[in-house]
Amino acid sequence: MKILLRIHLYLGLCAGIFLLILGITGAITAFEEDTELWLHRQLHYVRPGGQALSEGELIERVNQELAPARVVFMKAYPQTGRSRVMLMIEGKASVPVTETSIGNWRNWVARKRVAVFVNPYDGSIIGRYTDLPQNQKILAAIHQFHMRLAPDPRSWGAISKFTREVVDYAGLALCLLAPTGVILWWRTRRARIKWSGSWFRVCFDVHNAAGIYAAIFLFAAALTGVVIGFNSVTQAIYTVTGSKQIWHSGGPDSTPVEGGTPIGVDRAVQIAREQIPEAALDGITLPRTPKQSYIVLMRVPEEVTDVVHSSVVVDQFSGRPLQVLNFRKDSLAYRVIRMNRAIHTGDLFGTFGHVVFALSSVVLVAMVATGVVIWWKKLAI
Repeated sequence: MKILLRIHLYLGLCAGIFLLILGITGAITAFEEDTELWLHRQLHYVRPGGQALSEGELIERVNQELAPARVVFMKAYPQTGRSRVMLMIEGKASVPVTETSIGNWRNWVARKRVAVFVNPYDGSIIGRYTDLPQNQKILAAIHQFHMRLAPDPRSWGAISKFTREVVDYAGLALCLLAPTGVILWWRTRRARIKWSGSWFRVCFDVHNAAGIYAAIFLFAAALTGVVIGFNSVTQAIYTVTGSKQIWHSGGPDSTPVEGGTPIGVDRAVQIAREQIPEAALDGITLPRTPKQSYIVLMRVPEEVTDVVHSSVVVDQFSGRPLQVLNFRKDSLAYRVIRMNRAIHTGDLFGTFGHVVFALSSVVLVAMVATGVVIWWKKLAI
């Protein structure tokens, strides 16, 4: 037991400062998505008013009002009363389509491009972003600090790669601290806090009581963080499941038809829904050249994170489905990885999950602080 105590002690001391940072930043980033909705509710929510306009009608109205800028992507939400987000660009520049760029309007705006919020019931423009709000910039910096200990990894260069590894190994340390802490707790089984006791006694009780109640959540956060952080773990999941890595790269090209008329946006969405009938529309990328295709992002019920995998690539002239990616069928490894991320962020259980993991992060901060007090007191003795 003494050996286990030493392992627990020295792991905590080595990783303590980094776990403290992860706890503070983790508590904040748990509500990263919710914060935007809370602070700028007028952009994201509208009063439902009858039948919503079709995607094609909405895009055409915005194109007419904001010409010469053109919509290149429309973000949709399945919830009633949510606005649509149109990403726009001027000129004929080709826009790359990836899971983490155009599908995320924040990344789009961060690249100094325009995001327009539209009422789906009447096509009116509610507002627009040409630059990220200050709260989003702060949250983005905190998010990067949580992942890499660097608010702007691009300016840190190779250092951010090293600090990312530091974070990953701190998470690995927490994977060991949680179970060893439970074993050590079993000796005293203190699950209550005697607030009338000495300062040291209160810290000791908080460390024990908070630790045992939050152990499973801390271990889950640490383990899922390790899976996210270590590429070797990701590769092992693909190897064990025999899965292939499938990425959104823009999809197959359309076959140009001289003098041909492209199918409309609504027809492309209809074709995508026929391919994955159980999914809801999440967004659509519009072709800007004769060779580009419609890329319709679809969200099946199991996809609870901000990024979706399911999509249908549709030839803009023939309407033929060129590629169908279905989260439920394509890759077991990918489903495991995305579910792992949903657990880590709390997305799996919605707002309740965010609250639970935010509180777990706060507990981690308390565990580090009280752990240092306990160590310091015993050192003085």
